[in-house]
Amino acid sequence: MRLLPMGRTVRERPGRGRVAVASGALLLSVLASLTGPAGVAAAAATPPPAAAGPAVAAAPVSGPTATAPKSDPAGEREAVLRSLQQSGRASAACPAGLQPSTIVNCAVETNTTASFSITLPAPDAVVLQVVTSPGIIRPKLVSPAGATLTCEHVLGSADYTYGAVRCPVAQAGTYTMKVENTTGSQTQIWASYLPLASSTTCTTVAPADRRLGAPKVFQGSLPAGSAGDCYALDLVANDVLRSYSSSKDIHHIVYDATGKQVCATVRDWQNSGSVPLDCKLTGTAPFRMAALSAFGSGHAAYDVALARLSRPEGCAVVEPQAFGVSPDLTSTVRCRTLRVSQPAWHSFGPVAAGPAPAGTLFTAAGAAMPSPCQYGGCDLPVGDHTWVATPKPEAPTAFGMAFHSAKESRGCTATHDNGLVAGPVSGTFGGPGQKLCLTLPTASGTGVYLLDRTPAGVESLGVLVYDAAGSKQCEYSGYHPVCKLTGTAPFRAVLTGTPSKAYGLAVHRTGEAAGCAAWPRTGFDASVGAQASLAVGALQTCLTLPAAQHTAAEVLAYSAPYGQQGATFYAADPAGNVACMGGSVVTCRLTPGTAYTVMMVGRAPETYQLARRDISATANCTAPVSTKVGAQAVSFDLTSPLDARCVRVSGSATDKFWLGARTAGGKDDPAARLQVVDAAGALQCQQYTEACRVTGSTSYVAVVLPHGHAGKPIHADVDTWKVATSGGWVPECAANRISAEGFPERSGVLTQTASAYCAVVDMKPSQSFGVSGVSTTNDLDSWSTAQLSLLAAHGWEGSGTSSGYRCDGGFNTLCSVDSDAPAGQAVLMLSPARTVLPVEFTLRGTCVTGCAGQPRNPWISGISPAAGPAGTLNQAVVHGQDLTLTTELMLMPSGSQFADGPFMKPLSVSPDGTSMKVLVDTTGLQPGLYDVGRYIGSRITKAYTVTAPTAATKSRFVPHGPARFLDTRDGTGAAKSTRTGNPGPRCRTSTSHPGRSCRTW
Repeated sequence: MRLLPMGRTVRERPGRGRVAVASGALLLSVLASLTGPAGVAAAAATPPPAAAGPAVAAAPVSGPTATAPKSDPAGEREAVLRSLQQSGRASAACPAGLQPSTIVNCAVETNTTASFSITLPAPDAVVLQVVTSPGIIRPKLVSPAGATLTCEHVLGSADYTYGAVRCPVAQAGTYTMKVENTTGSQTQIWASYLPLASSTTCTTVAPADRRLGAPKVFQGSLPAGSAGDCYALDLVANDVLRSYSSSKDIHHIVYDATGKQVCATVRDWQNSGSVPLDCKLTGTAPFRMAALSAFGSGHAAYDVALARLSRPEGCAVVEPQAFGVSPDLTSTVRCRTLRVSQPAWHSFGPVAAGPAPAGTLFTAAGAAMPSPCQYGGCDLPVGDHTWVATPKPEAPTAFGMAFHSAKESRGCTATHDNGLVAGPVSGTFGGPGQKLCLTLPTASGTGVYLLDRTPAGVESLGVLVYDAAGSKQCEYSGYHPVCKLTGTAPFRAVLTGTPSKAYGLAVHRTGEAAGCAAWPRTGFDASVGAQASLAVGALQTCLTLPAAQHTAAEVLAYSAPYGQQGATFYAADPAGNVACMGGSVVTCRLTPGTAYTVMMVGRAPETYQLARRDISATANCTAPVSTKVGAQAVSFDLTSPLDARCVRVSGSATDKFWLGARTAGGKDDPAARLQVVDAAGALQCQQYTEACRVTGSTSYVAVVLPHGHAGKPIHADVDTWKVATSGGWVPECAANRISAEGFPERSGVLTQTASAYCAVVDMKPSQSFGVSGVSTTNDLDSWSTAQLSLLAAHGWEGSGTSSGYRCDGGFNTLCSVDSDAPAGQAVLMLSPARTVLPVEFTLRGTCVTGCAGQPRNPWISGISPAAGPAGTLNQAVVHGQDLTLTTELMLMPSGSQFADGPFMKPLSVSPDGTSMKVLVDTTGLQPGLYDVGRYIGSRITKAYTVTAPTAATKSRFVPHGPARFLDTRDGTGAAKSTRTGNPGPRCRTSTSHPGRSCRTW
């Protein structure tokens, strides 16, 4: 038998001393710094996650966290065994008893049980650590009465096959630890135990050691196979303990005097380092904490710090600072007591000359403050609050605490609120954490624009506006500069910026026209109403809309050089109410008789052309040719980026309209788009790719705008279709009934006077059908196809699919109904989209889901002709049953069931589904026999023969010499006309272009 002393030593090193095994960086305090962004706004950490058991939540580590690879339990066990075996092999039988914190090494023969007595003077919790080789044997603890106790792995109830276990002991007495060898061979064991409540070897943590501001760092060592070390605390119930070790492999368990576990760390595979354990103590004092390696691995040196998080000691006191004052950055104390003398919103956060630590805000009782307080600002009640840095193994660095109250007025300076005339307030920020304050002369019930005039190359300014009572009015950080003031004057603007950098801020009342340029209204054409220039350091410009010079609804627009950064309009009345805001085109409802200012805010120096146009009931807009589905569109040519047109459509409030601007071309080509407002000027829809659908008003104005204008006119055809009334779908759609169970071919031609096809279909939730066919246009350069849409009566408004009814897009597509959408009657709409008319189309529908009967698989019986040359597209007819345009047929090499080939292009299908015209693509195929059919399904073997390519024939062209057939100098050769005067126009017709206009020949 060999008894190896536990070897635990606790080295307490006062002062700064020399570098220890674990390095000086491991002389961490509970509040060691975390690298994070400097400044107040980004300094606070996120709320802490909940700790195990009844523990208080642990403070998180801010910033990106490296993902540690998941530990290899088998590899850990092998490392533990190697370490134990190097300490010597067993030389005698196992002893009869064990002593606390002592490792026993002995051998157990096969089919025998080693028993060790353990004497416990009182109720307790016992940690048993047993390592065995070969094989894995878990120990048992038997009571004096012979009952086997229920033990749990120290890491929890997961299925761990080995490692330390914790066994609760209800009474004093002599217990027996049994190790039963059933491995089939002699097994060597290393065993130790630690009585958590009754151990006499615990290290005492004195009051001076657990000061939160600078807790003592204890250094110890754990040999392989150890059941752990113990630390005795002088804390009482309801105290909050924070423990921390720089090693994630050191497990912490807190327990009371009876051995009951209070809380414990968990093994965190996602954390590359350690996290603190914050534990609210419950139960009976005195409390103790065990530090151990759950799987028995050895640690030549480890560190642990324990501090009282509640009723903290050693924290520097910080009171709200005056504006213009920078906090002290010299203290290395890891916590701050934020002392609040009057309740108010407070901003706070660590600042440093370099990276500032992250941390968490707690109450004086050690409870984490609510979530908003963990982001650098919240309402704080009167009293002390504790900000604690997140523990890290790195050595602590000096930092300060910026702390400001929303009710603070010390250090504020008076300023003006006509900054576009008087100029901006400017200056330079001091050190980190400094804030500045401007007192405004503006009365309550008005508004101000906050215009950042910070010099180029400096980070943007942050502004918070408070009233005299500390109520937040607004916040500006680069966007939405309008601030409506409703509280008690005087108002204060609090500025945050870059330390030691210049700043500039212009404050301008929303009702002040001085400094703002006039903006005349234009018509719907290409004319320009005003010009605005944004400059470096002044990326805002102001325009006025006098009370008597605007209508109840207008559209504001700008154009800038193509590809440049855009700007944003903010139109506000004198009270600071924002009427509208938006980018290059924004619709705006305006109160008659009220003056408005429009602030244009950009991101880069640029010059813009501006136009504002009337879209109210008085707007002079074009009337549609017809509102019938597919009727002649209203056509426009948009000649510049600022050009615009409008169309007014009237009807009943129950009518459902389809309003869309069509431009032929590719999806990325310049196009026209719509914005639609109702009779009150309220925006109803913006067209992107799909047309707008509107209902609920008696009148609409559709504003036609260019998109991506590239210097050439954009031709737009505006469709104004009434698709439904209070009586249901319009007759031109209701006359065409189709079924979701499938429908035979429907063919037609989309022209300028018949530009749509619509049909009505009854749909149910989760039902879908496929639409396939052929769409052909005369424009061979266009890849665009006609568009299919499935539209329900409910959820009609907009351009999306909020109704739950949709087609996936394009021409050959799937149309479906969501599972939670109501059943109803829908309309299937075929529209030209971006194709060039005329377009010939053929459609056929096939049920996909929700079918009344199981769809039948197509069957192939033959093909004719059954041969064709290689390298061409050969027409053929496939015969069979249940053929549809969605049937995918291939030409596949014979003799191989896994080889695929080119798809045949379907052209048309007979109404009964027994024949289908196809194009057989033999490009790149070798002459030979091929199978015809589906890759998986019906096929005919050796049904088609690919022959050798057709040889090119020799040309029979015979050249002739030149001959004059008409002398344009004197008309020799021309037929002489018997008419005198102008012969008048002659017309020629074309079957491909019906209706072509006459030309003068």
